[in-house]
Amino acid sequence: MTEHIWDDLLTERDRQVIKKAGYDEAGASSWDSRGLGTDPLVLVIDVQRLVVGEDEPILDAIEDYRTAMGEIAWDAIEEIGPFLDFAREHGLPVAYTRVVPTSYDDPDHEDLDIVETVAPEPGETVIDKSYASAFYGTDLLSRLVRGSHDSVIIVGNSTSGCVRATSIDAQQNGFDVILPQECLFDRIEASHKVALLDLWMKYAEVLERDEVETYVEEITE
Repeated sequence: MTEHIWDDLLTERDRQVIKKAGYDEAGASSWDSRGLGTDPLVLVIDVQRLVVGEDEPILDAIEDYRTAMGEIAWDAIEEIGPFLDFAREHGLPVAYTRVVPTSYDDPDHEDLDIVETVAPEPGETVIDKSYASAFYGTDLLSRLVRGSHDSVIIVGNSTSGCVRATSIDAQQNGFDVILPQECLFDRIEASHKVALLDLWMKYAEVLERDEVETYVEEITE
């Protein structure tokens, strides 16, 4: 059984509501909000230098980049890297997004680079975006349809921002969403936990990384 990271935030009444309303078993009642699919694409969201920064406490990291998350990001990258290796070994396609802020005149600025530890391999797609959702103003939907994918496994950041927006748009476009919780990060711990709780209740399957890997093994064997 998944040990969800938001459990320590829930009151006893919260737990009762989740159980009595059936969110723990079926998610949202208005649509099929949770599923795993059989042909996923792995989407790595915005793991870039200006977001990651140096491997140091976040309060030090933001001295160089106000958006940097420091060791919070690096802790997740330690999980993302091996997961991407595992996904590739099992034949799953991997795609990336880069956020290109309007404050940057040069889209090739080194600040916008995906960090080398989890950088794309040759031939893997990198989608530039200007807003939170990886679907807005991009060709991601077309790529998923052309590839006959029925689901996305999302890793990266930030849980309460771009991950949340992309997950909701994916679900609303008919794709199952899988979130390996150790492979996601956010600068505010409360935002990270609450966003994952909300996504799990309404839009996505939130699992531990090893559970996602077991699922990948099952669909690729």
